[in-house]
Order: sequence, then C-alpha cells, then structure tokens
Amino acid sequence: MVDYQKHLRSAAWRENRRRALAAAGHRCLLCPATEELEAHHRTYENLGNEREGDLTVLCRECHEVVTSMLRARKYANKPASYADIVRSIAEAAPLFDPSDGEV
Repeated sequence: MVDYQKHLRSAAWRENRRRALAAAGHRCLLCPATEELEAHHRTYENLGNEREGDLTVLCRECHEVVTSMLRARKYANKPASYADIVRSIAEAAPLFDPSDGEV
C-alpha cells in the first residue's frame, strides 16, 4: 500500500503531474482556467504508478466541485441507516433561524 501523502511529495508524482498537465494543454478539463491547476485521481488503483488516463487536470475550484460531487454520490449509496442519521440531525435543529429573515 502506497502512503498517499508521501507519494504526493515524490519525484514520480511530480513527473506524472507534469505529463498530465502537458497532455491537457495546461488547461482545466471543465473550464478555461489555466492557473491553480491540480491533477485529480480518476482512480487510485495504480497509485504510485499512475498510468495515462488515471489523472484529470482540473483547476482548484473545479477539483473541489468534482470531489464534493463524488463524495456525495459515495455516501448516497450507503445503507439507509446513514440517511436516517443525517435526517434525524437535520430535523433536530434547523441550519438557520427562519425568523431573522436572512438566509
């Protein structure tokens, strides 16, 4: 098993990231951004030995959106007990005070 944080500091990771950026034309795959680019792992199966297609270049903002969406999808597929816990917390206390007029 590869230590993820250690791998991200390695020369191999820097080279894999460089190749992914070059292949993407130094642009985010989802928007026209050319700054704050990150390499998103599409799979962790080859972690430490990433292959072509394992990484997708995204700007920081798009990377956060994609990661959030993937996490939401992952947890949406959990057994009903997880949803019941979240529902019970939401029912216990509102996320904002509806009487103050601000959202």
